[in-house]
Amino acid sequence: MRFRVLLAVVLAVVFAQCAHAQNLFVDFNSNQDSGPHPMAGYQSYDAEHEVIASFGPRTYAAFGTNVTVTPAWPNTTANTVQQAIDRGAGNDANWLGDSLDLLTDWIGSDSRTTQGGNGDWLRDGASEPTYMTLNLAGLPAGNYDWLSFHHDTEHMWSDFQVELSTDGGATFGAAIDHQMTDSTDGGSPASPMVFTGAADPDPLNLPSTFTTSFAANGVDDVVFRFAPFADGVDPTGVHKQFFGMNGFELVPEPTASVLFGIGALFMLVRRRRQQ
Repeated sequence: MRFRVLLAVVLAVVFAQCAHAQNLFVDFNSNQDSGPHPMAGYQSYDAEHEVIASFGPRTYAAFGTNVTVTPAWPNTTANTVQQAIDRGAGNDANWLGDSLDLLTDWIGSDSRTTQGGNGDWLRDGASEPTYMTLNLAGLPAGNYDWLSFHHDTEHMWSDFQVELSTDGGATFGAAIDHQMTDSTDGGSPASPMVFTGAADPDPLNLPSTFTTSFAANGVDDVVFRFAPFADGVDPTGVHKQFFGMNGFELVPEPTASVLFGIGALFMLVRRRRQQ
């Protein structure tokens, strides 16, 4: 009887913590053409292409509370920078892997000067980035694992820089370089390799999928800052001048109480077997 009571207590702790630690999966959708295309298992963020009023805060249930997600373009006021792209069936047919509803559309930035962006960012101190920020408000204090998707079923394969702030954007950590992938041959310039999902259908394994971890303090917003850049190696052109994000997954790392509960459960079962 005593073993059953202890087992019930430990399981209650583990299950309570796991329920509190529900994940936040968000799929960015465009209302272009036949969109939106919500991905099963994700909460949707829908926006109108180049319509400023359609980009605003969205609140989602996660982690036992509500988390507000807000994209912004802080150093340009041009609506034509603010992208919500939905690819058509012709391009989508080039992706043979899983989760097409996730990859067919994305939000992001057009950095071309003709569209109101700041042009090719050379990271030389003389040129300016075209930033897109993603603000996460309301995260409970804790450690989190982040994963975001950056793939275009058409031609975009830009280099982009990621910075992360856990103090509401007051300071940012060291920049991380990353790159979008694409599924369609051609483009200006054409990517050296297209990723069709034929060899590996899971978009989690695309080289463009970005992962990191951070600690939220439960008070300040967490802010991601993205900007496409010219690396000085690849030729510049329209398909290197965009930044795009299909969606993201945010997962809390196990809390000390969960780890303690699992450890205690293991010890209880082990002792029971030795009796």
